[in-house]
Amino acid sequence: MSDWTGRTVSKVRLQERLGRGGMAEVYLGQHAGLDRPVAVKVLHSFLADDAARLERFRAEAQAVAALRHPHIVQVFDFDLLDGQPYIVMELLPGLPLDQYLSRLHGAGRRLPPEVTVRLVAALASALDYAHARGIVHRDVKPANVILRREAGALDPEAPLPLDVEPVLTDFGVARLSRAVTLSGSISGTPAYFSPEQAQGRPVDARADIYSLGVMLYEMLAGRLPFDAPDGEVIALLLKPISEPPPPIDGLSPAVWAVVSRALAKDPEARYARAGDLAEALLASVFGVSARPRAAETPPLAGLLDTLDLLVAQARAYDRAVPAGNYAARAAVTRLGELAGQALNEARDLAASLRPRPPAAHPFSPRELEVLGLAAQGLTNKEIAYRLNLSERTVQFHMNSVFNKTAAGSRTEAVALALQRGWLGKTEDR
Repeated sequence: MSDWTGRTVSKVRLQERLGRGGMAEVYLGQHAGLDRPVAVKVLHSFLADDAARLERFRAEAQAVAALRHPHIVQVFDFDLLDGQPYIVMELLPGLPLDQYLSRLHGAGRRLPPEVTVRLVAALASALDYAHARGIVHRDVKPANVILRREAGALDPEAPLPLDVEPVLTDFGVARLSRAVTLSGSISGTPAYFSPEQAQGRPVDARADIYSLGVMLYEMLAGRLPFDAPDGEVIALLLKPISEPPPPIDGLSPAVWAVVSRALAKDPEARYARAGDLAEALLASVFGVSARPRAAETPPLAGLLDTLDLLVAQARAYDRAVPAGNYAARAAVTRLGELAGQALNEARDLAASLRPRPPAAHPFSPRELEVLGLAAQGLTNKEIAYRLNLSERTVQFHMNSVFNKTAAGSRTEAVALALQRGWLGKTEDR
């Protein structure tokens, strides 16, 4: 396809081509309306003359654009230009996980299990959120995960800091690419394929859980469970179908049991939810038992249990660290703070997934709380501190308020809420 540099799509001026992949080309653009840099992905497909595929693309794109989660990159817009489909999405500064792992493994080191647990728990939260809305990623892999932090840039040679956050990108790009190609085609990356993907069979959320299991194996082992000589794609597709994953040296039986179940060849034998995988991994790494589940499983129950356990483990670390070891105590304190923040955010997300009776206002309880603090003149940073959330999560709630009120600013949203009496009606929460 031709170079789109210099063209304008959806109020975005394309400034330069950043890269080219098997399913899309990526451009850096400047969005005139949002006044911010964005990423634009142009899919390698042509739709102008096929009404059925065009309609399928629009339906899939609308579903992907509706996703709003702190660990999922945000899609702003999608459309066609000259018959070519494209997606406008959030531009994330950070370090791709595959690049970090490549440097780490190249130096003969592995990601510590405790760090692996944090990354897997965050990605599991993102996957459960999407799966609850009927969206399957189909291409979960380290190259589609960006490591970012609020405090600044990451050093690719240093251990990951406690405040690093993984964000899952390309959510739905494989899905959208499939929507505009033959319905039976295979989309994704072979090294992370589930057996059913490798066989070209229909997939569901459990295919993403398998791919997350491959990532888990790779982070713990320093290598992929299956490989093949360059160019031998068929051999790579056959291995997850016919061969068991090789054991990982030095891994405890409990952790290996979690990895093995995530990589089960039969989808029915895998974890039903990504949060269940994260919960089991945390329990196996820290040597604690998962708590019994109620007969009726609430949304994100596995992830909430996992984060509860992480908070408890941080407290146990705090008691065990010698009083004079100030560096270790500071790190453990920060871990506890982050675990508590993640637990609060997961509870918010779980609450948003529960069915609610009709309310007089369109907001979730947390959205109304954030809006109320904004009405008091607090900045996003001050709101984040007050509610023990990240600034990214506060902005996520504000964006949702803007979407529900069609407001273009905080001032407009607050004025509308005051005019309609939504603020101050605590009985509606």
